[in-house]
Amino acid sequence: MDAQISAAFDQFYELITPPRWKVEEGLARARTIANHMKNSGQEVAPYSFKKFRLIGSYARATAIREFSDIDIMFEFQSLTAHDFLASRPLLAGIRHLLGQSADSAIRISEMQEVVQIEYPGGLLLDILPAVKNDSQNYLIPDGFNGWRVTAPDVQKSYFSGRDAVSKIHLPEFTRGLKYWNAMHGGLVRSYHLESMVAQLGPHLGGDYAIATREAFERLSTTVKTPDPVGHQGELSAYLSSAQCEAIAALCRRSAADSLVALEAQASKDYERALTAWASVYGSRFPSNSLG
Repeated sequence: MDAQISAAFDQFYELITPPRWKVEEGLARARTIANHMKNSGQEVAPYSFKKFRLIGSYARATAIREFSDIDIMFEFQSLTAHDFLASRPLLAGIRHLLGQSADSAIRISEMQEVVQIEYPGGLLLDILPAVKNDSQNYLIPDGFNGWRVTAPDVQKSYFSGRDAVSKIHLPEFTRGLKYWNAMHGGLVRSYHLESMVAQLGPHLGGDYAIATREAFERLSTTVKTPDPVGHQGELSAYLSSAQCEAIAALCRRSAADSLVALEAQASKDYERALTAWASVYGSRFPSNSLG
């Protein structure tokens, strides 16, 4: 990749990466909540709290500035087997226990899966309650008052493995495509997009510019992707046929714009190339000459 274009991609990835203080503050807030749960002496609907951990895009280094909430898994132990019949009492119990906090807004998410806490300054924490199922699996709310299985350790191992066999830094490249998705309406859910990119990663080569075009060409053919760890089935199931076609059309357009950028790079017309890359990735991509 030309040094000037490479510098632009580096600057772009830096601009869309959340500052380190944000996750540190999120973890500090989660630690305060955990201590409150431990010290309150109260059972939560009725579960006992065990520990918490960072999960999701921040844990996988794929979070993007302004568009990624901080996901924290709070592990609970069920006191009786019958507690597995419903998940909403656990969500409600967490909401009630934290409800006396004066400096934050606390609510159960619209999809009935997490407890959301919004702090002054815009920090948003998503607390995902989980009950240990076996050595690798956890039960988490499914949105319908039941449970589904997740395995964050297996997920972490999978994504790390795909990065290890890719020539590009896969989390960085994923952040770029997640920002592209956010700038074009956010039709593709975060985990779905991450899984698609992880599948493509080892086939994209080491040039971020060329990899961008190849990724869009491949993604334009289908958005169907099975959950790489096998728990959620087909990840595109939430999309209608019209939405799938809209995503395919968007990918075709972005692939065409990427080709324009690559042709401009080949002719050393860097100003035109940067403008074309900005039309692909959005307003954060540096569109002026970097010197």
